[in-house]
Amino acid sequence: MKKIIITQRYEKIGAFREYRDNIDSRLPSLINKLGYTPILLPNNLDNLTKFIKKISPKGIILSGGGNPLKKDLRYYNENKLIKISINKNIPIIGICRGAQALNVFFGGKLKKVKNHVRKKHKIFGPLVRNLDIKVNSYHDYGFFKKTLGKNLELLAYSSDRVVKSFSHIRYKFLGIMWHPERYKKLKNFDKNLIKKYLS
Repeated sequence: MKKIIITQRYEKIGAFREYRDNIDSRLPSLINKLGYTPILLPNNLDNLTKFIKKISPKGIILSGGGNPLKKDLRYYNENKLIKISINKNIPIIGICRGAQALNVFFGGKLKKVKNHVRKKHKIFGPLVRNLDIKVNSYHDYGFFKKTLGKNLELLAYSSDRVVKSFSHIRYKFLGIMWHPERYKKLKNFDKNLIKKYLS
């Protein structure tokens, strides 16, 4: 099976200054159900480039959760992963925070938005055409068409014009501002979209 690298949160736990990697277990489970082998990326690696070369992934997922502007190990690792992906032509899917990270990498801007935490939104745009698609929403940072990064193309937006999906015009990079792994049953729309970019 194709190996897919998945990034993780990097958080300090308790009073002993212990830092841990963690992830919503539903995400690697979803990737496995789609026929891929999920590889969780440790944040504290000595040599990320060597690790990527050894794993030889067919895709990378920048996972959700956490502050996209916090410049910790995860922030620097994900930026390096994007650079490696550009050089080696590795597809990337950014989920929520991961999409924000992609946008920032390409020079886009983020700002606080309202009514996008624990909400559902119907999405519009070329990604959905005439489909009636609603997505979950768990983010308080967002962006708009005018604050998309360089060479990023708008694919979907909510009724208040907050960007919900975009792609890169040259690289096989996709950003989605919802969590496919948080549904009880994977939607065919999400399944087809993920497979399209990881194929």
